[in-house]
Amino acid sequence: MQPQEITEAIKSYMQCDDIGLQALVLHGEWGSGKTYYCENDLKAALNDIGVKTCRVSLFGVSDYDEICNRVLASRLHIYENAKDRVGTAMKVFKKSAIEAGTSALSNKLADLGIQISVNSDLMLSLIDMTKVLVILDDCERSSFAHDDRSFLGFVNNMVENHGWHVMLVRNQPLSFEDDCSVEKAVISQIEYEPDLQVLYRVMVEDRLHIPEQIGFEVKDAVIDGLKGSLVNARALSRSVPCINYVLSTSALVDKSIDNGGRVKAFSDFVGYAVQASAGIVPKKPKRSNSSMNIFDDSELQDYDYYLTLSKALAPLTEGKDVDPETVKSSFIKYVLKKNPNSAADVEAQKIENKWSTFRWLEDDQVESLANQLEHLLAMGQYSQGWFYKVIGFSLDLINLGFWDDSAREKLFDSLRLAAYRDPKCNAAALGQERAKVKDFYGTDANLIMDKLITEVEQDEREQDLNHISLEFSIVDQNTGKTISAFFEEKAIKSDYQKRILDVPAETVATAIFEGTAEAQYSLHSFFHTDMKRYGDKHSQNEAVEWLNKIDAQLVKVGSKSRMGGLRTKWIRNDIKQAIEMLSERAQRASTDSDIDM
Repeated sequence: MQPQEITEAIKSYMQCDDIGLQALVLHGEWGSGKTYYCENDLKAALNDIGVKTCRVSLFGVSDYDEICNRVLASRLHIYENAKDRVGTAMKVFKKSAIEAGTSALSNKLADLGIQISVNSDLMLSLIDMTKVLVILDDCERSSFAHDDRSFLGFVNNMVENHGWHVMLVRNQPLSFEDDCSVEKAVISQIEYEPDLQVLYRVMVEDRLHIPEQIGFEVKDAVIDGLKGSLVNARALSRSVPCINYVLSTSALVDKSIDNGGRVKAFSDFVGYAVQASAGIVPKKPKRSNSSMNIFDDSELQDYDYYLTLSKALAPLTEGKDVDPETVKSSFIKYVLKKNPNSAADVEAQKIENKWSTFRWLEDDQVESLANQLEHLLAMGQYSQGWFYKVIGFSLDLINLGFWDDSAREKLFDSLRLAAYRDPKCNAAALGQERAKVKDFYGTDANLIMDKLITEVEQDEREQDLNHISLEFSIVDQNTGKTISAFFEEKAIKSDYQKRILDVPAETVATAIFEGTAEAQYSLHSFFHTDMKRYGDKHSQNEAVEWLNKIDAQLVKVGSKSRMGGLRTKWIRNDIKQAIEMLSERAQRASTDSDIDM
């Protein structure tokens, strides 16, 4: 039930004053906002009809007496600022001048200047609960409340024998199975479904830093994200800083990405962040036995998308702070992964749909199409998959005379800009596209693509050199791990293995000399396995020369310790084996080249 519906149900409950009443149960997910609802919305609504609430937390309560004392303390608190203290106490009690014995009650009344004590069994009949709803909160956090039969016996006594209106607030509903005490004590169990609009207003709205140029209603996007995240108010509160990091990213204001895609990605992130803050980690879905089950594929795809964010959100599941930069970069990747077709790609698709019939168009129709293409080129925001098609469209217009030859330069500038903007575009990917297309678009198109590949590769080489210059300018005991990670990326994940040779041999040798056991071992693993697979046919002699320089430098610097010396010996042996293998390959390549000639 929504909060408004729950309030109306409780109002109806409060209108029943008959002895023989039963209690209500309000249950909902931990942290869903039940307590906030009771202390604010419900309290205000009942006050309007002359009903007060007496909320008592059962946290740490272990027996009957403690509950009674807390109820009394809560009732006295309502009137504790009144001038006539004896008179206010009499508002709470039906009777006075009773002698018995609980120290907690005596102390509370002594604070009010009243010398009186009562027996816990009598307290229920002493306290005036006319038009009062007793709310027993945090039931799962009480050892006494965990003993369902004893606790429900107590509740039943309150409602049936004394006519109290009682509501138990729990995370889980009570089970009626084989337990007549539940059925006897409880009239109804109501599931609390948080009002997402209220949650947003109370816990989120004033804490978000929303850019002016965001372009969509953040409130609606947040609420959409909460709908599928097993809403937990406390988790939502903890996730707000993380959401703010995402709001500051360029991805949410990048108009090259479809607006609907940006909104959906943001909503997804909110849901994942709230779940992570609640300690919930999505599990990889299992494939159905049916190979034709499309829903399984969809679930697996969603899980694959989530993995893009999992590392960034992991600290939240442990109650730790996230790294802002990791969150931002992961979210940008997530947006791009979920929205591979930018707004420009959609426009390119429209052009292609018309281009299939352009040979049957009139001149003015072709010119209109040319204007569309010119705008697309000027923006330079289409993804790599459109490069060859855009080249083909442009060459058709040049060859037919609609564009002059100067359009070639504009075309290439556009391709360079698009390659820079597409995070998935790199020289290796362009090379694979070039090999796949072969001569389909003609020699002229291939020459343009070859030139683009060369320039993109040069850009990447420059980036790698900058990376090496920054990362390896100071070599310490952990530099070896950084170098080995760089080597692994270039040797395994790139078609341009030659770039590992850009790391100076002296730097590699110094990293081995200075490195920890772990850092040295990571380099040993690389030289032992990956370096021996070096496959760039055009640079194998350069690789051999580079390895010889590293070996010579290792001899020169020696080692810091006995165990370091042992690991250095292993690495030198790995290097020698790699030199032998690469030298043989270089010789074979040279021989094969001579035969071909």
